[in-house]
Amino acid sequence: MEFFLNLPNSTLDFNSSVAMRYFTSWLKKPYHSKGLDPLGIQAPAISIYGQLLPGITNVTDRARYYSFYPWMVRAFEKTSPENTYETLREWIRRSDCLFTMIGIRHGLRAKQNNYPLHARALIGTSTLSPIVQGIDDDSEVHLGVFTELENNPQRYFKNQLGGLRQYYIGTFDSLGLMKRQGRGVANTNEVGIPIAEAMESFVNSDLFIETVKSGKVTASVLDELVKFCPCKLIESENEHSALLDLFFAREGFDDEAGRQRRSTLGLILHLIQAVIDNENPEAYFNQDVYRACVYTNSLPDGSVWPLPPGLEFTRRQWRVYQKHELLSAAVQSIFWVALRMIEESSKPLWSTEDFIKWFSAQPVVKDATKSFGGQSFASAVEHARKSLPELQDWLHKDHEIQIVGLALEGCDDENPGDYSSILFNASRVLLALFARDEMEAGAYEPLHFPEDFFRLYALNLQSMRQKFFSNWNSMALDDWLAWMAGYWGIEAHFRVAFRKLRSQNKDTLHIIPTDFGLVVQEMPSPTYTTPRFNQGVQILEDLGAVTRKDNNRTTLTSLGQTLREETYA
Repeated sequence: MEFFLNLPNSTLDFNSSVAMRYFTSWLKKPYHSKGLDPLGIQAPAISIYGQLLPGITNVTDRARYYSFYPWMVRAFEKTSPENTYETLREWIRRSDCLFTMIGIRHGLRAKQNNYPLHARALIGTSTLSPIVQGIDDDSEVHLGVFTELENNPQRYFKNQLGGLRQYYIGTFDSLGLMKRQGRGVANTNEVGIPIAEAMESFVNSDLFIETVKSGKVTASVLDELVKFCPCKLIESENEHSALLDLFFAREGFDDEAGRQRRSTLGLILHLIQAVIDNENPEAYFNQDVYRACVYTNSLPDGSVWPLPPGLEFTRRQWRVYQKHELLSAAVQSIFWVALRMIEESSKPLWSTEDFIKWFSAQPVVKDATKSFGGQSFASAVEHARKSLPELQDWLHKDHEIQIVGLALEGCDDENPGDYSSILFNASRVLLALFARDEMEAGAYEPLHFPEDFFRLYALNLQSMRQKFFSNWNSMALDDWLAWMAGYWGIEAHFRVAFRKLRSQNKDTLHIIPTDFGLVVQEMPSPTYTTPRFNQGVQILEDLGAVTRKDNNRTTLTSLGQTLREETYA
């Protein structure tokens, strides 16, 4: 549409005018996405675990990809005279498939029957597993069936450059292994090529290359290529040594990020051994145990976790992470209940202030706070300070580590818990954080954030303190809980969602203001963040530092003992 607008010509006089031509067009509707952090409250936790375990992410699951992908690119450069993006794409996708198929095949045939060690988290496993199971000595499959990108129901993976581009290249770039090169990728001379050559000295490169080029895969070929299975890393001496150097910041990787990665991996190893020494050789160990132990500095029986000074510093960093996670989970739970109650209410609520007034008077809120005896927020904090179990007694039913689980468990869209119980438990977690807060130290010490980080992410431990001393202190608990649901819930969500709408043209609104009042579009899913712990333990297992049996019954190997001692030597 074209139109003309007559404006005064300021260079002449206000009785004159000039015509200005304008064009208008329809604006494309913003893309709707559920959004992973509707309150912006998980961002500090994500930043913390990014600082504490660099070089490993929530999608870099297997250690051998850190050598296989450099080897794969090196093999392409050495054997493909037609070095174009299209040939590289097909090479990477076929190699990806073949690597996964080798792991699946070995997992199915391995005598020790430990399938996850061979095939867990390999790219395209869900698509390729039934294919590999159907291969026998008299049949073959063609890799091209699974690598074609368009209209292919058997496609193993969507990204054009497979798992390398989707999951690993960013991490490899930060570690100096590989780098993006236009639309493709390339090894670095200093790190990527030596690691590729270390792997090449162990595996049957010629057969792998021949299979990728022909595309024909048989059972016997997969068996002959077994040295490519992730489990074989520990037998590949040069390759194994190179990856130990990388993950444990040995020669060539001893920078600040490398030392931090080594410290966190060392902390995990130390805790595994401490739990074993404290209980039995097959002690249960998982992410929940890790969270509780770093937060409380205590083992499952409540005894002190004895740590050397260097690792104690790392534990204190992780304690801040878990402390923020408790805050985050509790606030998310309150927001979830608020949205459910708005969704179920027949009364129109026109604004956040209107919601707060209505919410504070609801029987659900009254029930949630009556157990606190009608106290003010400040007096409830003082009561929590006197009545909480000791910090180290984290298996106690009234410990915040246990209570937060009850709150999150209730926030289930399919089988929701009692709203008053969720609000009660979320409130108890927040009161515990205040009751245990060491006010003399910075809320996030000893961690560091960019100067304006908390301006963008306003819901955090520091602002929690500030609110306590400014306006929460004297509030009745009903009013405080309504304030939390309104300002740290609805208003915080609007702030985050409208920022994404402005900067990314992405609609992440869970609740919207309409002519009929506030309307819930979509329910969020309150949750903890995932701090790369499982990936860290998997990589330790791939390196041969730990063994796992029966769903995370974890023990250290002799190598694990050596690495554990190295981290605080």
